[in-house]
Amino acid sequence: MKGILINPFDETVKEVNILGNIEDIYLLTECSTFDVVALSNKDDLYVDDEGLLKDNRYFTIYGKPIAGRGLIMSHDVEGNSVSTTLSLQEIKDVVEWLPEGHRETPYMEFKAWK
Repeated sequence: MKGILINPFDETVKEVNILGNIEDIYLLTECSTFDVVALSNKDDLYVDDEGLLKDNRYFTIYGKPIAGRGLIMSHDVEGNSVSTTLSLQEIKDVVEWLPEGHRETPYMEFKAWK
């Protein structure tokens, strides 16, 4: 399946072929645990869940700051990963590289159940 890899370390956005297994996500994002950011109701961005805790390069997509590499794929109605519906040019148009040395502060908030 087709994915789009965003690499802030060499400032590239490129199409990649993915076998559809979890190991590909770890390999392409170069992380040991990942999180998923919803870009739309069908498009997802896989990111390093510990990205804010590392010395990383950053980019923004649709104005959201992201630490480390990002992998875009889509999902079907059952939640299974499928080829992205977005084009390479669409993503290139919305990605901006943040300068080396940029940092985001991790933030957590715990709320009690009511």
